[in-house]
Amino acid sequence: MQPNNSRLAFRLLSLAATVATLCGFTSALIASPVPAPAASREYFIDEEVDYLRDAQGLAQRVPALLRLANIRLVSLSMKEKSKEDKELERRIAEIHDELSGRPPAKPTPPPAPKPGEKPREPAKDVSRPYLNDLSRTELLRGYIEAVDEIKAVIDDAYRDKQDVRGVLEQFEKFLRESNPLLRRFQSKSDDEFQAILDAKSTTEESLDDAQDALKKVPKTEKSTRP
Repeated sequence: MQPNNSRLAFRLLSLAATVATLCGFTSALIASPVPAPAASREYFIDEEVDYLRDAQGLAQRVPALLRLANIRLVSLSMKEKSKEDKELERRIAEIHDELSGRPPAKPTPPPAPKPGEKPREPAKDVSRPYLNDLSRTELLRGYIEAVDEIKAVIDDAYRDKQDVRGVLEQFEKFLRESNPLLRRFQSKSDDEFQAILDAKSTTEESLDDAQDALKKVPKTEKSTRP
């Protein structure tokens, strides 16, 4: 995916929202559910590609891509690992076992209880980090790729006249919180320096676009039914 093309596509959302009609989008309406963006995913590992393949529809795909972007910030030590990050790692480990034909990991049996003690529950399988083999530059490039794909997904959904307000709010919040974290990143090589510049630029531009779009896309009306 070319970041510039994605950014231009995402800008269509905010620009079209200022026009009285959606005539600029009617020639490209999509009849099927939101498709997977046609990107090389060179910075997504095979398990992540499978993970995204299962995330069909706007409401699932954008959060899935946000998780892939977020786990890279975690791997770069910009954020603490959350429960959701551990759940993602666990799911990626399951997909890895499925792809390799391994049987799923079984819970670790608890030690035998002492006299008078209640039996303990089996320990849950510990989530396993899965991005350790990627360089810091590759992690930053993967973050950019996830952000670019989110913009393309939202734009496709908007062209299909879907309600994008909810995912736009999620996207804007993620970008707003990630922006200061990226600013504090200390590069250790020329490749990292260029990658962090691109990551910051992509984040700032996407944040501006998302905030502009939120000013124009109407809020979803809440149901008044009990």
